Amino acid sequence: MSSPASPRPATVLRTVAAALCAILAGAGFALWLGLSWMQDHILSPSGFQDTAASVVIDPAFQEELVQTMLDRATFGALEDVHTGIGPVDDALERVRRSAIDGATSWLTAPERQSAWIRILNDTHDANIPLTTAAGHAPDELVVDVTALGSAVDQQVRDTVGVSPDIARQDLTVTVPGVHSGGVVDALVWLAQWRYVLPWLVAALVLLAVTTTPRRWLALAGTGLAGVLCAGVLLAVVVSSAQTVVDASAVDPVAHLVAERVVSVLRESFVGRTVTGMIWAAVVALAGVIGAVVRVRAVTYDGGHVHRG
Repeated sequence: MSSPASPRPATVLRTVAAALCAILAGAGFALWLGLSWMQDHILSPSGFQDTAASVVIDPAFQEELVQTMLDRATFGALEDVHTGIGPVDDALERVRRSAIDGATSWLTAPERQSAWIRILNDTHDANIPLTTAAGHAPDELVVDVTALGSAVDQQVRDTVGVSPDIARQDLTVTVPGVHSGGVVDALVWLAQWRYVLPWLVAALVLLAVTTTPRRWLALAGTGLAGVLCAGVLLAVVVSSAQTVVDASAVDPVAHLVAERVVSVLRESFVGRTVTGMIWAAVVALAGVIGAVVRVRAVTYDGGHVHRG
């Protein structure tokens, strides 16, 4: 009695090679997905501005940021001054509120929107070199709201005659613990190759499909690898974004800007990644359907199943 024939070494090698190509194709797809979004929404100054501008031109955010900046300044000490004399305390509170309201009203006017956009531009310039030849990104994340410092200072002085001296403070806030510099430099370098990735992924998919006789299953595996790799990328990015927000809590101004901007960017990235995962899932489903149809067609035609 002969024992069942074991798979030939060549068949095993072809199957392993096809699986490896499928995994690499999925990883390449996820990398292309992430780099394309990164280029469109973070690395590109105009893309970053278009994505995050909705935050800084929001009147509620503007008012909160002005309040935070004033509280961070020495002028904010007036809020904690209580003489115990009702009329004096009321007068001090009116001065404080008048300064905040005057600065907020002036800075949230439509003609001041360019000053708010400068926050995004300055923060982008401080963190991201446009090319690898432009130098290295700073080791720690920097939030730069200097553009508003002088504007708030001047408006408060014009309103109540008292300067909070915000312009004298360093409003370029370094967020310790993020260590974003190395990551940014790597992303800037990788982004140069993002146009090659679709061709590389297509070549890997073709290799995966042609290397093994189970072509439809190889296609399904490629799609599944794309879903899994994109899911891993999504989890890593969301976790990293939360780390940035948590680290920025060392400074109220940096925390406010980072929290709002990261929230918008995270929402955009989740939408892009989920869309990519759906397309990868469609490829996987097409491979499964093709494999099932192929098996049934061969079974009905020849009375026995051939691998296909």
